[in-house]
Amino acid sequence: MSLYDEKPKKVEVQDELAFEPSYTSVSEQLATQMDFNDSVIYISEDINENSLVDLMIRVRGILNQRTDSQAEDPINIIINSVGGDIYEMLGIIDYLETLSVPVNTICRGKAFSAAAIILACGTGVRMASKRSSVMFHQSSSMLDGKMSDLESYLENVKNLETTIYELLAEKTKKDAKWWKDHMKSDFFVPVDKLVEYGVIDQII
Repeated sequence: MSLYDEKPKKVEVQDELAFEPSYTSVSEQLATQMDFNDSVIYISEDINENSLVDLMIRVRGILNQRTDSQAEDPINIIINSVGGDIYEMLGIIDYLETLSVPVNTICRGKAFSAAAIILACGTGVRMASKRSSVMFHQSSSMLDGKMSDLESYLENVKNLETTIYELLAEKTKKDAKWWKDHMKSDFFVPVDKLVEYGVIDQII
């Protein structure tokens, strides 16, 4: 009998094939910072000049692949961020409010500054894990330039600060003056107080 007459040996690949979909799913989530199956979007980096567009693309991606039975399901934004750009933050909040489905916001780890305000402005259920850290504070900036330009910039910052205090008053159980007084310095809020103040709806 020649070697060519031998039957080819059966190669067991079942375990590899079973592993591949799981690996692919995890890789996609790491690359895109989202999970289509559970309608989850992760905010795990600084909020910067690309954050609004990135979020919009990911939300549209989730909504476009939904079936009719999923049309009303909420989107879940999981937050673990130190915050960042105030303009992007306000743009994200405005966008979330235009969506036809509720957006749950969930803090796991930390939500500081702009990220804390996004957490408070979820349009669905707002949540935080029991050992999360949440911090609010005033806007900060390194200014440089002509005095007239600095004055114009400072006036704009004051207007933005007023917008934020009023926004938090609308979304929480505390008024704008309360937020202004407490945000003069870094204001870390214990998780149980987040519920009391109306920043979140429940602890998970």
